[in-house]
Amino acid sequence: MERVVAESETSGPPPTHVPRGLVGITGGLGVGKTTVLQILREKGAEVLDADDVVHRLYAPGEAAYRAIRRRWGADVLQADGTIDRTRVADLVFGTPTERRWLNGLVHPLVRKRIRIAACRTPGLLFCAIPLLFEVRWERDMWRTVAVWCPEAVQMKRLEQRGWSGAEIRRRLATQLPMNEKLHRADYGLINFGSLELLRRQCEILRKKLEHVLTVEDARV
Repeated sequence: MERVVAESETSGPPPTHVPRGLVGITGGLGVGKTTVLQILREKGAEVLDADDVVHRLYAPGEAAYRAIRRRWGADVLQADGTIDRTRVADLVFGTPTERRWLNGLVHPLVRKRIRIAACRTPGLLFCAIPLLFEVRWERDMWRTVAVWCPEAVQMKRLEQRGWSGAEIRRRLATQLPMNEKLHRADYGLINFGSLELLRRQCEILRKKLEHVLTVEDARV
């Protein structure tokens, strides 16, 4: 069944300035956030992935790269001197204090770059942010979207990545449940059917948000 979940209330008051047209896309591990971004990009939408922003922050010469190298040294570096993201993930997922330190370093930088990108984009900017609600960035968003699938489907997808049950549980423990993310979001995309069904939902969502943005602009 084709479905775009109805709008709902989001928690907390909005920030003083919300970047016009910035749409935060979130959801649990393995739900299909990257696929949604790819579909939207194919339709001509402007998209951004917070994980890609982090990847650029890890590049040699960046302030985050230097801070990570000072803290963890060669343990998280590849042979060419670049940061091994898998090693970093293993370290922080298993050590809450290190995860808090890394989040405190990276999150403000990512947040700033997302806001700059949104302010430079004339229309909608769809941005995938896995921990959108966990870090309370929904207050930065013009609208929020959660991608959802049944838990059994999620587990199967994560197992197909080669992750053990223990690894899956460890990573999921750092995130809000999928149902909670869906409840908090303004819109939802349900992703456990065909790719074509997901494409239709994305197109409905894109057109809906373009219309809402146009109506809001007309009121200014």
